[in-house]
Amino acid sequence: MAAIKYPPCDQGCDCTGNGCKQPGDPTPYEWPELIGVEIMQAKAIVENTNHNVTGVPLDSDCVRIHNLCCNRVWLCPDEKGLIREKPIVG
Repeated sequence: MAAIKYPPCDQGCDCTGNGCKQPGDPTPYEWPELIGVEIMQAKAIVENTNHNVTGVPLDSDCVRIHNLCCNRVWLCPDEKGLIREKPIVG
């Protein structure tokens, strides 16, 4: 298995999802509507709706590093490549 390349953590943070939002910010930080969506389509939606983040597709084991990073969104698919966990910033 090839090593997954993570984007650099340019924006370390101590929050996740909507907890990272500033009051009045219309930018999404969580995407519950993406559950069941094909992973690369979900990546495009995440990156097009929040230009400050990179969507990181994982394999179906959803192994990830556990540091909080406000410019990264993990994309965890099922065995069919469909999102199975709500993508969130952090």
